[in-house]
Amino acid sequence: MSDRNRGQDRNIQLQQNLDPYLTVQEPGSADRIRLVRLALHEVLRSSPFRSSTQCQKLLTYLVDKSLAGRDELLRERVIGAEVFGREPDYDAANDPIVRARAAEVRKRLAQYYLSPGSVQPRVRIEIPSGHYRVRFEFAVGDGGSSRTDLPAAPTQSAAAELPEGEPSATVVPAGGPVLVPLAAKSVRRRPRWIPLSIVAGCVAVALLAAGLAFRTLRPATPAAFDQFWSPAMKSQMPVIIYSGTNVVYRLSPAFLDQYRKSHHLENNGPEFAVDLKSAGPLRPEDFLPSTNAYVTVGDISAFTAITSMLAQHRKPYELRYAADISPGDLHSGPTVLVGAFNNRWTLDVTNPLRFAFAGGDTIRDKVTGRSWSVRVKPDGSTTDDYAIVSRLLSADGRETIMTAAGIGQYGTQAASEFLSSPAKIAEFSRTAPAGWERMNLQIVLHILVVDDVPGSVDVVATHSW
Repeated sequence: MSDRNRGQDRNIQLQQNLDPYLTVQEPGSADRIRLVRLALHEVLRSSPFRSSTQCQKLLTYLVDKSLAGRDELLRERVIGAEVFGREPDYDAANDPIVRARAAEVRKRLAQYYLSPGSVQPRVRIEIPSGHYRVRFEFAVGDGGSSRTDLPAAPTQSAAAELPEGEPSATVVPAGGPVLVPLAAKSVRRRPRWIPLSIVAGCVAVALLAAGLAFRTLRPATPAAFDQFWSPAMKSQMPVIIYSGTNVVYRLSPAFLDQYRKSHHLENNGPEFAVDLKSAGPLRPEDFLPSTNAYVTVGDISAFTAITSMLAQHRKPYELRYAADISPGDLHSGPTVLVGAFNNRWTLDVTNPLRFAFAGGDTIRDKVTGRSWSVRVKPDGSTTDDYAIVSRLLSADGRETIMTAAGIGQYGTQAASEFLSSPAKIAEFSRTAPAGWERMNLQIVLHILVVDDVPGSVDVVATHSW
């Protein structure tokens, strides 16, 4: 059977799976589902999603199951098995593929809706942070209420609202069908039978632990995220988001001209791979440094996470990089410094503080002497990264400088997602000291990196003053 026939069969199967939900909903809901399907089609065709099959598949699955009200299929382990082919009982803590890809889908959706020239869509698709159930916002005139979870789940609405840990920063093949329906697959779960005596014992221990924890942990208020960002949001000035640049060495035009002629590549521009083994001897003058032109994918992802959050709060912002900032800018309004060793302002700001960057690959605690360094496998891939999230307030408490800075790009990406996550800020606030809302803060994060994607994120140290 050809790939085209297989694709047609899968599309037919998907339509058959959806047909029951197009007939049993409240009046007008069939039209709404049709609008959602059209909106999904446009999203998957867009440039932010076109190059990522995994993001296409995940978004299609989440929309499909949300439309069907199948909250029991919107759990992390089920999604991992259905969408990414994991075993039904795989360890989601050590394989955060679902969380990582869900965060990527959120970023790409933000890119799609914030792209220059985009028009107000009839249906806006949203995946709230910490949830896997999709929300749909309808334009006025397309079904009454502006936002809905369609259709409402009959009994398990909370099942899809699962903390993601760190989702923790954002691009369907062009042309042809872009819906990526999934073949039906059953998820078998081994029954877990627990004796009542063990249950009773666990309940007793849990009650005792809850009593002890109540003395030390304060419940996180819903306003924790707003309090964390309050100085920046209340400022009359736009938030400046600044990233440094990475030094890249390029081959000189003279060397490239000679290489083209000797290899008959006269029509190639400067962007092509040079076979260094056949290039002949290389001299120092054949390499030219570019110091203000390149940023990492991690820094771009960080930009996307922070700007998406600010856009949702309708807070103006400016993007800066390289030499496009001065000391006066840091004191003229709220600032977020992205990156560490490629951003001299981050190093200058954090160097006097308790947690500071050192040695090119380390974060040090100046009080305890503890340090954290990136871990790299023999093939050069990163397995663990660390980052510092800082919030420094001015004397009057009206302005702030924040850092979202990792030792490497994965740490920077995860730090920006932490900084932009209401769930993560709320979790931090539970153990933060009283009055943290008015304090300077530093938070050291450990990031587990899986297949070049930031995975689980843990807070390993904090300091407030």
